[in-house]
Amino acid sequence: MSWRCYLGDTVTGLVAQPIDIPNFSWTVTVSDSSMTTNRDKGTGEMDATGLTVPWGAVPADDPAERASMLSSYRRCMTMFWYDEQDVLDGSLGTPILWGAVGVRTDTRLDTSFDLVSPMGLLGSRYAVAEGAYGTGAGGTSPGGVRYDGYSYRGIASEVGRLCTSYKPGGSLPIDWTYLGEKGSRTREYKAFDVQNLSCADVLEKLANVIGGPDMQFRPYMADAQHVRLRFLAGSDADVYLGQDVVHTLTSFPGGGTIHNLKVDHASAVHRVYASGAGTDAAQITALAEDLSLVTTRDPYPLVETAYSDSDTDNLEVLRGHAQSQLQGNALPIMQVTGEVDFDDPGVPAPGSIWPGEMVDLAVDGFPTLPDGVYRMRLMSMSGDQSSVATLKFDVDFDPIY
Repeated sequence: MSWRCYLGDTVTGLVAQPIDIPNFSWTVTVSDSSMTTNRDKGTGEMDATGLTVPWGAVPADDPAERASMLSSYRRCMTMFWYDEQDVLDGSLGTPILWGAVGVRTDTRLDTSFDLVSPMGLLGSRYAVAEGAYGTGAGGTSPGGVRYDGYSYRGIASEVGRLCTSYKPGGSLPIDWTYLGEKGSRTREYKAFDVQNLSCADVLEKLANVIGGPDMQFRPYMADAQHVRLRFLAGSDADVYLGQDVVHTLTSFPGGGTIHNLKVDHASAVHRVYASGAGTDAAQITALAEDLSLVTTRDPYPLVETAYSDSDTDNLEVLRGHAQSQLQGNALPIMQVTGEVDFDDPGVPAPGSIWPGEMVDLAVDGFPTLPDGVYRMRLMSMSGDQSSVATLKFDVDFDPIY
């Protein structure tokens, strides 16, 4: 079982020539998994970095052909996980990562680059309708787009379509899955505010609101020669991405399916100072606190943090943000990471497990965790050209404090 890489076309998703990549690093996430007191949720990413390709591995015969085959942004690369069943089926494998060829550095021996993720490409697209910018009186841009009565993921899909297929040369192989999905949410994006309207920023802000959904792009084979990206997001009622099965990983002294288990620990936060819109004395503010742990017989030292969101001009909304920040850190927290080998038959293969899914982690004999099964949310998978990957799970409350 191994990784296989194919070059192709960014606009159409065509899978063209196989190419040998001796070294690379990859990461697939669902949202921010940093162990910090303040963190935005963000959107899922798929990144591949440090790709170095010897010129002998590029199926081209002259400089023009080599340059075209690896043209930045115009060409893309798909990384497939390939196993014995794919050999029997004559399949390319399961697509796990997709990205456009980024800024490229050529030497006489090889070329190196990172891949630009789907969110990276959407970072250079803006939610402004064609003909709406600079066409008002005196060069103004009074227009905009408004989505009234949609779900969050419905708005995200509409904005995605606006920023791709509704723009000249804007097509990308993305399925905007929830077009037209109705709900109770409304958003308006004014053309004059273009600096805040990149498609990536709009999607991230939708994910970051209280109750905002998980968002992720997953590649799939549309036919034998084309890869597409399915935009997936949680609903307004259930912000998490769905799954069909809960996989189990085991860790015990000397064995298991997840190895080199590591548990990070951090203290609770007892007070959150939140600031919103406005300046100086007119700025709206809110305080959330839980001092129960600092007043016990064996007290914790007070930990405070500050949260800022200049876009929030509603005091009740700001109070909700402050309370949300507090609730996520009101008790001591922990975060589990570990390594798996996809060649291990007891480990679910890439493509059958994705960040954002729940995993049952059966732990036995760990020095600071009681024995038992911990249901944890997988936040990221990362690795290199080998079959070994690091799994990082979501921050959770520490069972012992």
